[in-house]
Amino acid sequence: ETGVPLFEVEERSVMKSDLRGEETWPTQPFPLKPPPFARQNFDQENITNISPEAYQYVRSIWATSRTGEQFIPPSTQGTIFFPGFDGGGEWGGAAFDPDTGILYVNSNEMPWIQHMVDLKQEIKMQPATNKIKDIGERIYKANCAICHGQKRQGNRVGTYPALSNLKRRLSKTNTLAIINKGKGFMPSFNQFSTAKKKALLSYLYDENIMGNEADGKNNNWVDALNEELQEFEVSYSHTGYNRFLDQEGYPAVKPPWGTLNAIDLNRGEILWQVPLGEFSELTQRGIPQTGTENYGGPVVTGGGLIFIAATKDEYIRAFDKDSGVELWKHQLPAGGYATPSVYEVEGQQYIVIACGGGKMGTKSGDVYIAFSLPKSN
Repeated sequence: ETGVPLFEVEERSVMKSDLRGEETWPTQPFPLKPPPFARQNFDQENITNISPEAYQYVRSIWATSRTGEQFIPPSTQGTIFFPGFDGGGEWGGAAFDPDTGILYVNSNEMPWIQHMVDLKQEIKMQPATNKIKDIGERIYKANCAICHGQKRQGNRVGTYPALSNLKRRLSKTNTLAIINKGKGFMPSFNQFSTAKKKALLSYLYDENIMGNEADGKNNNWVDALNEELQEFEVSYSHTGYNRFLDQEGYPAVKPPWGTLNAIDLNRGEILWQVPLGEFSELTQRGIPQTGTENYGGPVVTGGGLIFIAATKDEYIRAFDKDSGVELWKHQLPAGGYATPSVYEVEGQQYIVIACGGGKMGTKSGDVYIAFSLPKSN
């Protein structure tokens, strides 16, 4: 009714940004209750322990990165964000039991790492050029590298494809059509001038040609594009949204990597926390259940059950809402990266989950799976 916090919130000093032209607020709010249901900083104690090799690999990157606190701003040094860009809590949300005042929420425990790139400094260090490919590289770094990587390498989970071998996969005509119209996650870049598109294509297709070779003796558009880039309006780009992974592709942090949590909102306490999801190959190596990244939320029923899919291992699970004990699981045809729905028909209760898959490098799907729940006596 009032919007007043139920539990105390402190304002604490946090690290300031050192990026040119960026000013960050000197403090941030820290709720004292409930405690965080996901870890809030990536210190040395949180480096993965699933193998000595993984520990050493991760530590070598961790030691040269900015990390260890909450609300760390981006940097050219490289900043580890933990929780990462996808939580902690994710878009799937939480389930609330109004009878008990308990909130059930799943969490990701995945660090992400990002380096800012000083575009203006790079341009200052690069003299004006008549080589169209070099001009195209500047355009790429300012507009495309955030997703596709500074070296056109894409990302490891396949969300953003590599462009390093583009000429073996797509014709220039098809690539230009994607630039103009967009495709999937990628928006249209039809606002680019014809000159910018020419230069970008030259870079993507590794064409070592000069301006006069591309357009006869008329070199004016190349000179104009060089001048435009010298006055580039964006100060920084970055190396993309990159999960911080070990050499095998597992999260760089010590498990658990995904959890399901019960939070008592009356007292501001976490009642229980359990791993959510499993890498069977790691379990077979004797590593306790790690949990996985998860996308999609839980539902809670009046019969005392929590249903949730969301995990990379493509299962849907049922948990006891009081203890967090896993009671049931079922392999789905594709990942259930959605929140289940519960409904009733003629006195019979059902639960349905959309199996769209496609995230985290898993296969795509196009089906809904419904389960009937046992009738209570």
